[in-house]
Amino acid sequence: MALLFLQISVSLDGYIEDRDHDIEWMVNDTSLDALATATLQSIDGMIFGRKAHALLAKFWPTAADTPGASADLIEQTRLMNALPKYVLTHGDERTGWANSQAITVDDVPRLKRDASRPLAVFAGASASQALLAHDLIDEIRLFVYPVLLGGGTRLFADDGQR
Repeated sequence: MALLFLQISVSLDGYIEDRDHDIEWMVNDTSLDALATATLQSIDGMIFGRKAHALLAKFWPTAADTPGASADLIEQTRLMNALPKYVLTHGDERTGWANSQAITVDDVPRLKRDASRPLAVFAGASASQALLAHDLIDEIRLFVYPVLLGGGTRLFADDGQR
């Protein structure tokens, strides 16, 4: 059974987006490029929430065409477009991005059984919390940004659960 890990950016005070649902506080840090490339090279697929998938589907299909694209960006673009992408949703979802398909939380155990290498979750709060609530996440990888947002969407619910 493959490992399922959640990889997500979070502010120092535990938020993944600010009060306006904005993530512009996450600055592009090229020192993470090699790590991002290595992560994509090590996985068998990615799970996204509906919103994250829609945002990324606008960028990645042509990201390698960006003027001055680094070797890492070109390789990441190839992998992001080639790897299987699973969109966590409750209903029909038009994915429209190569190698994407809609799934439910109930499909995740099968994906983990069928994969020979780890699967990554690159999702927002709702999808991440749903997978955590179903005890499907094996590992959490946080990129902590040195910024205090003071409010917004927390990665972890404020329900007092340990």
